[in-house]
Amino acid sequence: MRVLATASAGTQRLLASECGDLGLRPRKVKAHGVELDLDWAGVARALVHLRVAQRVLVFLHQFPCDGAESLYDGARAVPWGDWLEPRQRIAVAATGRLPNPQRARRGGALTNHVFASQRIKDALCDQLREATGERPSVDLDRPDLRIVARFSGDGCSLWLDPAGAALHRRGYRQDAGDAPLRETLAAAIVRATGWPWQRERPFMDPMCGSGTLLIEAVSMALELAPGRSRDFAATRWRRQGSELGGLLRDAQAEAVTHAAQSARQGIQLDVVGQDLDPRMLDIARNNLKRAGVARWVQLRRADACHMPAPRPGTVLVSNLPYGERIGGPDVGLLYEALGRHWAGFQGCEAHLLVGNEHFERHFGLRWSDRLALTNGSLPAALHRYVL
Repeated sequence: MRVLATASAGTQRLLASECGDLGLRPRKVKAHGVELDLDWAGVARALVHLRVAQRVLVFLHQFPCDGAESLYDGARAVPWGDWLEPRQRIAVAATGRLPNPQRARRGGALTNHVFASQRIKDALCDQLREATGERPSVDLDRPDLRIVARFSGDGCSLWLDPAGAALHRRGYRQDAGDAPLRETLAAAIVRATGWPWQRERPFMDPMCGSGTLLIEAVSMALELAPGRSRDFAATRWRRQGSELGGLLRDAQAEAVTHAAQSARQGIQLDVVGQDLDPRMLDIARNNLKRAGVARWVQLRRADACHMPAPRPGTVLVSNLPYGERIGGPDVGLLYEALGRHWAGFQGCEAHLLVGNEHFERHFGLRWSDRLALTNGSLPAALHRYVL
């Protein structure tokens, strides 16, 4: 089957590498993610184990599309009764470049993605209502069948999302603080550092906030599957793909068993999270417990601008304040203080996610590598420093 694992900008090759490590051979690396050729067992493995992917989509149907009417007709050609019962819940999302409105022949132009989603929903509901007398309801938060329409200017492809909800929703973060880092991006950052394959080295987040980087780092080092205990919409699909539900339950049971074994093996890690705000440390502590990794992480209250020098070999990883929601107009002074103090951390390396265009001028140290990323809607970059 044709499968698309989507990724945020800049993380595509990290996701491709992760797919390769899991035995999910990438076919193509594209701007929006990684294309894979998988059977249902491979889809289940991807859903339970992938950390960097935002979503895993299964190809369903493709057709030419020049406007609202051809979109309706193309969506209605899918036998939706094979996938869901009429009383179940659906969600439809649209993305990509819509057809040129001047070329619309019938039914008018597709003016925006919301209207396009509505036309697909109408086609599905009309088909099932005519066949059964009933129609599904819309539930954007917990759908039984989530449909993604990807437009390419002159065509539309329909995909199914077996997870239902985005894969960054691991379930451990109930309170994220003021400027949360998405779990999938945190996993990409940790992967970029290479630390999980050098776990004998100390790992530290000097401004840990809600603890997302710490959780993703420890989970990766211990090979704890991020989807081992989450809900997947595919377990509620009807006939087509019902095989996937059983495979998902098997993959999750195996992942839970592995997590229990890791807890019993007494694996030692030197992982430290610190923050100046005691409220954030409480949030991080609760998140670490929910993620099942609290025993491997030491939390402490400290000021990153005055902390003792970590021992040589330490990998420092942090999402620094941007000045948008945290840091304010004085964030440049924070960068300067960090640069002056961290310059003396001999034998360490730092990987810093920054979204402030003036960061480099204030920080003052020269980076050895840089990866362009996006944090939500904000452009950002991961800078690597050898101190």
